[in-house]
Amino acid sequence: MQKSIRNLIWIAALSCASLGFAAEAKKAPPFVSIEEAIEAGSMALVLPSGPGSALVVTPCTGCKPILARATAATTYFLHKRQVSLAEFKAALSGKTVAVTVFRSTKDGALTRVIANIDAPQPARNR
Repeated sequence: MQKSIRNLIWIAALSCASLGFAAEAKKAPPFVSIEEAIEAGSMALVLPSGPGSALVVTPCTGCKPILARATAATTYFLHKRQVSLAEFKAALSGKTVAVTVFRSTKDGALTRVIANIDAPQPARNR
């Protein structure tokens, strides 16, 4: 009887230990952020002139300006529509809209800029 109880305790202990190892093995990999998002108004933004130049954004009054270097891979969006830098600048000219700037957490490079404004509709032929 005493031997049976001891065996039962060992079986229970081994079962608990194996459950612990199984739970440890099933953990999700760590979350790694590859971009940082900065929200600001378009009036607090100085757009780059092209790849190699910098975008400057001041996220709030009294905040230190943040620089992000544009590259050939930088993309610009008016809502969900990708546009060129020239189209982006033209759409924002003189307007106050919400803008989200994304930059790489690895090197601070400008990855994309999204403006909360609709892209202009293409002209229709009559």
